Amino acid sequence: MTTKISDDVMNDLLTVYLAGDASADTKALVEAHARDHQPFAARLAAAGALVLPDLPARRSAPDAELRALAETRQFILLRTIFFAAGILFTALPFIFRFGSDGIEFLILGREVGLMWAFWSVAAASWTAFGIMDRRVRQTGLSAFGLRDIAASATALAPLAAP
Repeated sequence: MTTKISDDVMNDLLTVYLAGDASADTKALVEAHARDHQPFAARLAAAGALVLPDLPARRSAPDAELRALAETRQFILLRTIFFAAGILFTALPFIFRFGSDGIEFLILGREVGLMWAFWSVAAASWTAFGIMDRRVRQTGLSAFGLRDIAASATALAPLAAP
């Protein structure tokens, strides 16, 4: 019993045959099909005669992975700095001291320009942190971010209730 193999299947096998990746059985099948089918034999001869120029293999620099790791660490460090700056400059206007009259705010209500300057820096820091956090999350590297902060705050809210 002989199985008829379509020309499309033989063309697929021809690619493997010409690349030198075919098994012995596949080579025998391709050669037998070429003996029985003249148009296929002509394609095999034409493709076999084709000489391709040697292309240099693309290789990455030997330290490309180390540079990528260093850049990733620097990016995550910068994201952490923006997070810390966001917290600092958000809370800074609320600095207070205990005086003879009770709690006395040192910036809030007294130094309006300084207060808005701090909060402007805080807004810029939070924006930079959010953008960087989104980029890190897209790569799957983040273990800490805005969603984690929100989830923690939501989880802790019932504990803070009286």
